Amino acid sequence: MLNFPIPYPEELIYSTVARAGIRKGIVSPKELLTEIYGNHNVIATLDLPNQLSRISRWLPPDYSVEVIAYCHTLFPLYAPFIPEERRKRCLAWMAGESRGAVHLAMGVAASLVKVPGRVRYCPGCLKEQQRTYGEYFWKREWQIAGVDCCEKHGELLHTAITRPLVDQHRYHDASPATCPIFPQKPARNESKMVLTQGRELLEQRPAISPSYDQWSSHYHRLAQQSGFIRGQVHIDHAAIAKSVSDHWPARFLRRYGLGIDRNSDYCWLRAIFRKHRKSFSYLQHIVVHQALIPECWSITDVIEGVRELPLPAPPESLESTGEAHIGSKDGLTPDQNDWIKMLADRSPKKARVAAPALYARLYRYDRLWLKQVNQAQPRTQVLKRKPRIDWRQRDRHYLTKLREILRFLRAAPRGPRHSQTYLLKQLGKLSTLEKALNRLPRTRRLLARYTESVPEYQVRRLRNAWWELKQEFQYPPRWRLIRIAGLSETRLTDQARKYLHGLEENEEDTNVHGNQGQ
Repeated sequence: MLNFPIPYPEELIYSTVARAGIRKGIVSPKELLTEIYGNHNVIATLDLPNQLSRISRWLPPDYSVEVIAYCHTLFPLYAPFIPEERRKRCLAWMAGESRGAVHLAMGVAASLVKVPGRVRYCPGCLKEQQRTYGEYFWKREWQIAGVDCCEKHGELLHTAITRPLVDQHRYHDASPATCPIFPQKPARNESKMVLTQGRELLEQRPAISPSYDQWSSHYHRLAQQSGFIRGQVHIDHAAIAKSVSDHWPARFLRRYGLGIDRNSDYCWLRAIFRKHRKSFSYLQHIVVHQALIPECWSITDVIEGVRELPLPAPPESLESTGEAHIGSKDGLTPDQNDWIKMLADRSPKKARVAAPALYARLYRYDRLWLKQVNQAQPRTQVLKRKPRIDWRQRDRHYLTKLREILRFLRAAPRGPRHSQTYLLKQLGKLSTLEKALNRLPRTRRLLARYTESVPEYQVRRLRNAWWELKQEFQYPPRWRLIRIAGLSETRLTDQARKYLHGLEENEEDTNVHGNQGQ
């Protein structure tokens, strides 16, 4: 595509594609998709688009997929908080086809923090864009959940464009029609705080993401530094909840699904201070750190500090521990000795059922040893079961039954089309037979032979109509034949049309011979 526009600073690539359609004068959404992507089925995605490799072809060489993702999408908001392997996988999906996998893998789809319901804009910034660039475009920070304002001009306004987009293939441009200029209310302080940290996240460049273990260690240290540790390791969740509630308005937290339930063990605030097994939203991280860390903190500094935390030591291999040590009783705890005794006459699974408390203690405190001991046990040979179904006998049964059904259907010329689905319904258990039809070869061949196609069904309906009208008319008119058969000229297949012409020709021949005889 020639003359593809260069993205403006902080412009969404979604906005750039919309401007490309305006510059080329393309009105049809499908035509724009074909022009840019070579595929008219691409979904127009505002925050985390895919097919970035195709867009990068129309831009200068320094606009790689990674540059577009980090500078012109909302990818940097989520990248630091997911594991490194998943971050790379999401970048690969955004370069090609994701089919919604990016939003699932980055936790956007299932997050407590929902995206804004409509596309938003700042009238004051649009006026500046018009003076500077001569046109409007969508800025990234306007679409951040938790950011409701522009710190310079006031609260953001909502367009009529809903999210997710109703028209999935249309790129909506920022224009005076979609973004009318109205007065703005003053910005709220909590929104300004989120905007400050959100901008820092958007300015981040590609870097390795911290692991879940590093985030777990960081939050334990954060609670310890803030004085919210009871005893040695127990975190005072009630004190943390009070600190967060005092710092953030309850209305703001509820608006973004982050309301705090101090009596529930499943509150997100408790979960973020426990062992991390899933990703948390950038807004959850900002809310916690803004409440517990003194002023002038930076989310990028926090991420750098988490990235520098030591990773957990890899588990020792079986060779380093030694198989002789596993089987010996020297240096083992009483629980380990009891477990080895139980494995002498039963499998690990049966031992776990017989002594669940013992298994739970070992799993909690000696998991690596437990795993190695269980894997070292000889495996019992699983006997192969004989097939429970005699498919040959079942094939003969359905073949006999199908022949009886076909004999009955041939005796009655009327009735619905004898499609494969209809015949299988007469046999019963339609879904089961459809799945197992490849195991019933004789039944399948008989079905293929007597299944009625749409043209054959139309011919049968015309034949029935012919014999019905012959009782009233010597030469039934064409329109009556089609009407009695329940067909129309537009729906007639070629085979049915030829059959109808044959009937009309026979009428003409009969009429001519009759006149000659007279």
